[in-house]
Amino acid sequence: GSYAWPEFRKLFGVELPQYEQELKELEEKRQQQQDGKDDKDESPNETEGEKRVKRKVAFLIAYIGSNYIGFQINEAQRTLQAEFELAAYKARFITAQNFGYPFKYSWSISGRTDKGVHACAQVCSAKIEMSLEQEKDLDLVVEALNQELPDDIRILDVKRVNRSFCAHTARDRVRYQYMIPSFVLSDVSTTRDLFIKAGCTKNERDAGDPISPEEMKVLQPQMAPYRVTPEKLNLLKEVLRSYEGTHSFHNFSKGVKNDEARADRYIVSFSVEDPIVFDKYGTEWIPTQVLGQSFLLHQIRKMICMAIDVTRGAAPLSKLKDGLSRETKMRVAPAPAQGLYLEMSYYSVYNQRKRKMNAELPDLEWHVDQKTNAYKRWHSFRNGVLMPHLVAEEHSEGNFIKWLYQQEFINDYDSHHKKAHDEPADKQEGDQMEQMPAGYTPVASDEGK
Repeated sequence: GSYAWPEFRKLFGVELPQYEQELKELEEKRQQQQDGKDDKDESPNETEGEKRVKRKVAFLIAYIGSNYIGFQINEAQRTLQAEFELAAYKARFITAQNFGYPFKYSWSISGRTDKGVHACAQVCSAKIEMSLEQEKDLDLVVEALNQELPDDIRILDVKRVNRSFCAHTARDRVRYQYMIPSFVLSDVSTTRDLFIKAGCTKNERDAGDPISPEEMKVLQPQMAPYRVTPEKLNLLKEVLRSYEGTHSFHNFSKGVKNDEARADRYIVSFSVEDPIVFDKYGTEWIPTQVLGQSFLLHQIRKMICMAIDVTRGAAPLSKLKDGLSRETKMRVAPAPAQGLYLEMSYYSVYNQRKRKMNAELPDLEWHVDQKTNAYKRWHSFRNGVLMPHLVAEEHSEGNFIKWLYQQEFINDYDSHHKKAHDEPADKQEGDQMEQMPAGYTPVASDEGK
């Protein structure tokens, strides 16, 4: 899954003649050392008259995940990590002998995201080589990487960290945002009538892509004008607050049993912001924010799915509360990946410890000072790149309309609602609840911690 390997470069049409030459030179040097003819010990990236140093740093990364199978390197798949590693090699932050071996440069990532999920505050850490000039001004590292990266991946900031820092284990909180199009909160009867009038009922449709382009052209103009009522917005707020605190989320993940300790997760807050209308498409969107310590696979999308169904009247609030009980096993479908993105990562505990032992190093706080270049880049990417992409993607693909069809005509909570001692409710997962429309894929968010 790395561009360091010839087969992977060939698969995606990437040529690295410089890398191949460097490998050849490294092999010759190793042979000379074995023969006792070469005793030099210098960085392969150093040129005559240039001194380079190794430093452990944290990267704040933003990206649109639509064109990638996910963040983490995956065999024969285009991933965000592979693109970052390639850019780091081209910018001379990773040497040829370390290229393709993340453990050699102490790579870590705060949390994985899967296909279709975006981020404007992903944090990674690595030990990289840089010039003395770059060491003095880390914005030069930002510029060098962005010159090599695709336009849908941006480095927002680079900060020095201590040698033991790990982006994954040091993060103590994370905030995700999920954008809900208001039309999915329309009453069940109204939604069902729209589908029926458009000829979209349960029949021999493709479960993976149930709505044709012609039907989508009929449905979108009818759903886009919907505006959420104050009563429904308040109900959504109440429903999402039900997740706050510590609960067992075994029903809101995949492959997690009710008696496993990892099923317990602490949700600090789950809030709702004022609806937003993007005039270009006319759809109203409701931003929701969930802050927690860590999340299970699919957890956020499944919490959103249940909250939507309760708000629109497809399920009672008691069903949600049953889902948080260890005594109950039920299947909950994930909401579309396209509405989810990682908004901010927090390192409060690391900052506190660092101030005592390495006070000269900067805090990892990108949400505090709005005057910094990092915050301005973060804000610009979120509002100017990510949000427009999200709404344009829905207008183009109609993923939420396809998902809403699934909820109306295929998925059924009651048929998958069992007591914990009964037959596992997720036995039928692959047959029904996980057959989502084209473009859907299980998302890890940061889940897997």
